[in-house]
Amino acid sequence: MERDSEMLERIAALEQELRLLKTEVQHLKQHAKVEQVVPVKTETVKPVVREKLSVPNTVAVPKEDPIPEKEKRSLEELFTRALPRIFTVILVLGVLWGLKLVSDYGFLSDSVKIIAGFVLSIGLGACAYYMEKKQKGSRVVALSLYGGAFIVGILTTAAGAILYDVLSLYVALIFALLYIVYGVFISFIKGNEALTVLVVFTSLLLPYLLEYMQFSGIIIGIFIVLLFAVLQIVIWKHTQRKALYIGTVFSVLALAVVSIFHDERLVFFAFAIIAVFSLFLVSFLRLYSSNSKVHASLLFTFTVIVLSLVNGILSREQTPLLIALILFLTIVAGALYIVFKRADRLLIDMFGTLSAIVLLNIITQLNISSEMTLLLMIVVTFGGLVVAVKHAILFMKWVKGITFTVLAFFVLMFYEVEPFFSLKHLNIVLVIAMLVVLYKVLLLYKGAPVEEKKRLFKLEDIYPSLLYLVGLLYIWKLDWAYMPQHYTTFLAFSVIAFAFAAVLIVKRDIAGQLLPWLAAGVYGIAGLVLLSTVWVDDRAVIVALIVRILYFALLWAIIADSWEQGWIYKNYKTFFSRYTEQLTIASMIISIIWIFSITNFMNFHDLINWSSAVILNTVFIFIFACLALFLAARRNYSNLKMVGIGLLFFGIIKMIFFDLSELDILIRSISFIIIGAIGLVISNKLLGKEKEE
Repeated sequence: MERDSEMLERIAALEQELRLLKTEVQHLKQHAKVEQVVPVKTETVKPVVREKLSVPNTVAVPKEDPIPEKEKRSLEELFTRALPRIFTVILVLGVLWGLKLVSDYGFLSDSVKIIAGFVLSIGLGACAYYMEKKQKGSRVVALSLYGGAFIVGILTTAAGAILYDVLSLYVALIFALLYIVYGVFISFIKGNEALTVLVVFTSLLLPYLLEYMQFSGIIIGIFIVLLFAVLQIVIWKHTQRKALYIGTVFSVLALAVVSIFHDERLVFFAFAIIAVFSLFLVSFLRLYSSNSKVHASLLFTFTVIVLSLVNGILSREQTPLLIALILFLTIVAGALYIVFKRADRLLIDMFGTLSAIVLLNIITQLNISSEMTLLLMIVVTFGGLVVAVKHAILFMKWVKGITFTVLAFFVLMFYEVEPFFSLKHLNIVLVIAMLVVLYKVLLLYKGAPVEEKKRLFKLEDIYPSLLYLVGLLYIWKLDWAYMPQHYTTFLAFSVIAFAFAAVLIVKRDIAGQLLPWLAAGVYGIAGLVLLSTVWVDDRAVIVALIVRILYFALLWAIIADSWEQGWIYKNYKTFFSRYTEQLTIASMIISIIWIFSITNFMNFHDLINWSSAVILNTVFIFIFACLALFLAARRNYSNLKMVGIGLLFFGIIKMIFFDLSELDILIRSISFIIIGAIGLVISNKLLGKEKEE
């Protein structure tokens, strides 16, 4: 036990030393500048071999604490650290307004104001240096003062050259370059990302001064690219990703704005933007952390924006645009090769999609039609959407999803399917195919955390309904385009019926919860349209009759399946087990109305005479009454039995009060014989059932 306690004491002492070392390492990381380096003599530590000690089961060996990757600050701490920057800006604005007030009253000349500005700038920098040298105050305050000195110096230089005309333009240029060198140097030494962002933003005001000085556009563009390139050293050294993104945005924006004033140098500015993008790509690949979806999404967005900007700048220069796009494709393909060597699946998909986008952009420059251009846009958007869904990149998923939805809606609604072999028809077919593929992709990667929330309807419920509606829209377009005028709509009605049957037959997890009700609603509306339509072209009478019989047969096929417990019953067992009787009653009432409609339709088009229509109506009433009583006796459905008896009385009343006056003696005799025989069969069945009971 003494040896065990000795071992535990040693472990506790080692843990204490480890905590002290971690504290010192964190302290050194937070202070980039070390005033004095004291060499430490290192001594080789001889390994100590200890005997193996048996540790009791009750003794828990303490685990080593993981080294924190990044210090997490609370909201209060973040706000506190931001206060020095806020008050520095307030101080600078206060001084500037004070100088303006003094100037308005004529106390100070323009030269004195500019000198006061430079004195303030140097004073802020000296104050920050003194605070660090004497280790007084917070380091955050010192960094804010360094940034304030830079801002005041740049603004004073610009005011002295442009507003007050105190400094000559070339002297102001020298001062501005000196301040930019100072800002880059401070950013490199201090390693603060907020300071680097401030230097980037303020330094990029110089191109506008150069533009005011009527410098050549080439010199301005070279300055922007060189400044961005120099800042990459700071960004690489201190791993400043936010500074990289912000610097890229403002550099590209500066080049785009300056290009507006130099129409004769558009080609140069386009290639300068590509150069900035290349530097951004190099830094991105250097600083990228594996499987970072946010950074991958920003990469995709930046690339598409830069590509669009290059297309816009060189929209009137076909050959330079083609060369720029080929160069752009080479850069993106080189990045694809690098990430392929790294085996980074997310970036491989990302750069692969970007390469395809640039390649399609090159193809669009070959004087192709607007339909082909739209097709390529849809393909590009669809590729980006698939990548976003696969890797669950939320921002990219929303952007590409909305874009693809708008393009697909435009194609489906406004493009026609004729001629059959045309780009417009191809666009429609490809959009439908993409929707199907997208559904498969969504199902494959539906386990993403963003999509696991509980909703009233899931993806499997909504998307099949969307595909169903898109399919019906396509069939409707084909019907109107290629069917003869007198056969129009019958193809669509037939597809609606078969689609309803297919939806009920397929497995429930494929159709979802919403699609069966949607298909039933569309089937019912189509049935009402057929029911209310009497006149059709004489050449389409047989087709119209077949479609009506198809709807009638499909309805009873579903009822028969529910009674025999077939495929449809197994898919919707809960529903049919509770509502079989009610569905059967409703189907019988609908069927009688349907038979009356069919006989009226046949009589209207001289397929049968009026007497035959009357007889058929009465015969079918008794047939349905017989069927209702038979089915009711099979499962002891009391409501269905009452419906059967009610149909019998309805048929008898119809015979007495209507058929006798409408039919001649021969037809009346035949109909009464048939109906009487049916009635005897029904009575025998009913009496036999009661005798058995």
